[in-house]
Amino acid sequence: MTDIFGHDVQSFYDSHDGGRDGAYQGVWIDNTNKSKSGSFTVQCKFTSNYKAGIKVSDLRDDIEKAKRLAAKGLATHYILFTNAQLTGNQDELLRAVFESIDGIESFTAYGKERISQIIIESPRLRMLVPRVYGLGDLSQILDERAGEQARAILNSLGDDISKFVLTDAFNRSAKALVEHGFVLLLGEPACGKSTIAASLALGALDEWGCNTFKICSSDEFLRHWNPNEPRRLFWIDDAFGATQVDWSATFAWARTFPHISTAIKNGAKVIFTSRDYIYQSAKGDLKESSLPVMKASQVVINVQDISQHEREQILYNHIKLGNQPQSFKKEVKPFLKDIANNKKFTPEIARRLGDKFFTKDLIIRQSTLVNFVENPVEFLIDVISTLDKKNISALAAIFMRAGALPSPIKLAESELNALNLLGGKLDGVISALKFLKGSLTSLSFEEGQYIWRYKHPTIRDAFAQYVANDVELLEIYLGGAPLEMLFQEVACVDVKMDGLKVIVPESHYPLVINRMKSFKRNNWSQQDLFNRFLTKRCNHKFLSFYLKETPNFFDSLVIGHSYFFNSDLEVFAKFLEADLLPEERRVVVVQKLHELAIEEFDTKFAYYEGTKLLTRAEFLSIKKDVKGKVIKNLECIIDNLSSGYDEQSDPEDHFSDLNQSINDYEDMFSDDKEICTQLAIARDWISDEVNELSKMCSYDPHEILEREYQSVSTQSTERSIFDDVAD
Repeated sequence: MTDIFGHDVQSFYDSHDGGRDGAYQGVWIDNTNKSKSGSFTVQCKFTSNYKAGIKVSDLRDDIEKAKRLAAKGLATHYILFTNAQLTGNQDELLRAVFESIDGIESFTAYGKERISQIIIESPRLRMLVPRVYGLGDLSQILDERAGEQARAILNSLGDDISKFVLTDAFNRSAKALVEHGFVLLLGEPACGKSTIAASLALGALDEWGCNTFKICSSDEFLRHWNPNEPRRLFWIDDAFGATQVDWSATFAWARTFPHISTAIKNGAKVIFTSRDYIYQSAKGDLKESSLPVMKASQVVINVQDISQHEREQILYNHIKLGNQPQSFKKEVKPFLKDIANNKKFTPEIARRLGDKFFTKDLIIRQSTLVNFVENPVEFLIDVISTLDKKNISALAAIFMRAGALPSPIKLAESELNALNLLGGKLDGVISALKFLKGSLTSLSFEEGQYIWRYKHPTIRDAFAQYVANDVELLEIYLGGAPLEMLFQEVACVDVKMDGLKVIVPESHYPLVINRMKSFKRNNWSQQDLFNRFLTKRCNHKFLSFYLKETPNFFDSLVIGHSYFFNSDLEVFAKFLEADLLPEERRVVVVQKLHELAIEEFDTKFAYYEGTKLLTRAEFLSIKKDVKGKVIKNLECIIDNLSSGYDEQSDPEDHFSDLNQSINDYEDMFSDDKEICTQLAIARDWISDEVNELSKMCSYDPHEILEREYQSVSTQSTERSIFDDVAD
């Protein structure tokens, strides 16, 4: 509105705007020099059914808000913008309704037709809001020749231009192009450089009538620059190399800079894009003094600096305008705000989420969507696969040091040999790390020394996948992949598994075992992951090697009552099956199973892996004691459990372990009618206790559900940008 009407209109955040998308206070002078004074309220009304005409009933809520605003002196003049059709009769009815409100002196409505006319008449507006180029008939905006150029640009972008969001990076780029005639767009791969460049090129076609040339080399620039036709725009994507520095192109551009400077002074516009790490590598040889605007017109696109509003708008556009079916849009809608809030969100993530090709196997729930945003491994693999040998070797050097490479860099002979497989050398690694800094790597000062790390952990995951796909690079993979990944993807020779990713030959067992020593088993999930690897993916020879390297391994295993420790029992059974479990250790495990069966009515001795560890005599001995010391004593056990109830938990949950044991006892003693009768009586006792405890406890599941419902129902009803994403 500032550009078209010449007045700075105050805008408000989408939520709690009080019925005002914009406001102005003072004297308003229109293009015919007529003036209005007072307070102005601007309200926008969007509808997905833009072909329909707007009706008074569509504005019921807005009318009530207008009454409140007018009573407070905030709406002397009311201005409505809508993408719906607006006929003369509709305008008359709306004007009558709004101007009948006390305090409103005038009402003005802009419908779809008038807004489109304003766009057609204003090249500057189109440049500032480039996504309008993706709408309607370009011949209405541009002359025939420029229209063909614009269509070529639009075709190269597909429908991305229609999803374009006016970000701060675009505004700074447009400002640089206007003020200096030149802009250098720097950023990480797929951060939106080319989309911004295309939008600027369209704006230059429209605003300045520039012929646009998308060129690939300095030779092309020299051929197409014509002093007699100075109004030309030159767009060069990846000027100094696509995936790594192209030194011949860099030197050629350095020689061409004086010509570019002259062209800009005569009215030409120039747009360069480059990956940031490539530019950092090349700029030492560019002789920027020959093109002073190079420094003045750099726009660094940092996806982490995208504002929250921009994030939401980017995600909204890609979902709303993407090729996803309505069912997907409706299903994903509740999660969109959280996705935009995610610190790892990028425009590329939004693009993927809006494209059904990338989400065909995606299950829509919070955890999977978080993983989709935070672990875009496949995309990173694509990026890594385009790097040259020097850069790949640099990433491999960090990888082989488990993600932390001390600087100054000193590599062992085995690491140098691994780099040779990649075609890299130490000097190339050192120089590449500097060029990759800030894009794929980072250098931090930790505990008195500098450490090279990946900029983001998913880069390490992607590199692990990349090398795992190449048998020759197996040593790099086994030496650097996160152990959590190895435990779920590799297996020893002769182990048969569906979907097995990597086979570890015997020659590499010591490498894997050495790494396993550093794995922290601090919680159940880590312990279970470790145990599953040993029991499901390792053969006899590997287990034998592992036991020799870690002779005290069995001391770390625990046979406890909790079901979560069953994987420790599986490990004992696995080593016994491989004839690697000492008899004295087996006896200790059996004694523990016997103890748990009697003291904690645990039944794993008869199920899971317990039976593999017991002799027939040992099994019968435990079963006999269970019958005489547990089942015969169930009334006392139930009383003890009741006395230990804390009144804060669900009474049924309090008895759940005992109920499960009774189920197991019924199977175990199914041929003993007397025992089965005793177990049925015990069930009745438990039911009675649950009923009694429910009367006195403070736990009320219905009350909790009601509180949760009230919490949800009283949450803020503020408007979300995603409200109509599935309409």
